[in-house]
Amino acid sequence: MSPGSRAEGGLWFDDSTKSYLFGGWSYNSVSKEFALTNDLWVLDVNTFHWSILKPVSKNKPSPRYSPSICGIPSRMIVIFGGIDQDGKKLHDTWIYNILDNSWEELMLSGNSSTSSHPPGRGHQSSWCTSTKLIIFGGRNAEHKALHDMWSFSLVNQKWSEMESSKKYPSNSFGQTIVSYPKPRSGATTFHQGSLYLFGGNTAVIDSGETNIDGKYANDLWSYDIGKDSWTKIGGFDNVCHHGYYGHFQVAGKDNWPGCRVKATGWVDTNGNLWMFGGDGSDSTAESVTVFKPGRLLNDLWRYEFVFKMWSWMGGNKYGNTGGKYGESSSERYPGSRTGFMSFNRNHNFHHIFGGMGHDTNGQDGLLSDLWEIDVHKEVVYGKYPTTSNVFMIIFGLCGLILLIVALSLYNRKFFRGSEKEKDKMSDTEYCMLTNIDDED
Repeated sequence: MSPGSRAEGGLWFDDSTKSYLFGGWSYNSVSKEFALTNDLWVLDVNTFHWSILKPVSKNKPSPRYSPSICGIPSRMIVIFGGIDQDGKKLHDTWIYNILDNSWEELMLSGNSSTSSHPPGRGHQSSWCTSTKLIIFGGRNAEHKALHDMWSFSLVNQKWSEMESSKKYPSNSFGQTIVSYPKPRSGATTFHQGSLYLFGGNTAVIDSGETNIDGKYANDLWSYDIGKDSWTKIGGFDNVCHHGYYGHFQVAGKDNWPGCRVKATGWVDTNGNLWMFGGDGSDSTAESVTVFKPGRLLNDLWRYEFVFKMWSWMGGNKYGNTGGKYGESSSERYPGSRTGFMSFNRNHNFHHIFGGMGHDTNGQDGLLSDLWEIDVHKEVVYGKYPTTSNVFMIIFGLCGLILLIVALSLYNRKFFRGSEKEKDKMSDTEYCMLTNIDDED
């Protein structure tokens, strides 16, 4: 038993051995129709076995896609917002009690005008910390991009808007006059200490969530929770740019992912940002055009704060490619996709499930495969770009020392690794955990 083909549901890992999946689009193999769901599944991350939960409560969240999800391990799950079957942007907050196996809607006083809770929205960005669910942006009932940022306390179960969000200043031309991300939907999020935000759709009004007007972004932002302040790291938010991939697994000052929405992001144990897939632009200029929608992606990127550079670490630099399901790690990787669900385990192991994209034959549809992306192995780099003669001298001295040590080890017959073996050790690994045939 499994959730089957699924996209744009909510997936949350409880930091132990379970991951919970709620709602999203599914495909009914009997009626041959797509439908929204409100079912709740649990995945055992030790066995990767799915089980469906059947809450005892009569009331439960309505079917929806793109909800925000968070929780407290072994105690509760929180669901907020999303979009229903009729396209309505929802603003309800639900609590699932894991111990009682029951749903309860959190009744919040007031309305959107009194700011007691976030107004209805879909495609919002969200972060789940140990004590809070934090959301940013999304699109409202009029398909307008939002800029507001809210925090839901998992302790006292109350919403509050960030002060910087309340004061969001702009001049008479609508230009932001402080460091703050443009209103947007579908941005990628990362969290470890600070919060990070990448890309998204910055079109002011967009009912179709496409990039035909070139409003997908590829800017990267950092948010300091304690200071309630945003800092832009780089990229563009005013026009879509295709990706600059550089050499495979080599950081470069010109490397930067193309504009995109609905990718997944996480932070490894070294504090590096990782990003996979989404819908946007690949390495070609042709992928940025007013006449075409975005391309589905399966590229894997890493951003290192030490060097302030991106590296293309895996997948394809050309969009709309099918996946590979080979036996060895070098012969398999997920196909291009968007709207997939993901969770992170122990920082270096990231899991993606389903989504809308390409299977091994390059066919489009809802997917049901579950993948693990293992980034724990250190990548062997080529030559790094340097910015000054001082750095060149430092790196030169370090290289000379390493050369002397290497020759010494070689003479003692301890240095036996070949280049081929070293390359093998540096590979990022993809592991397909389940592969249920697409039902469409």
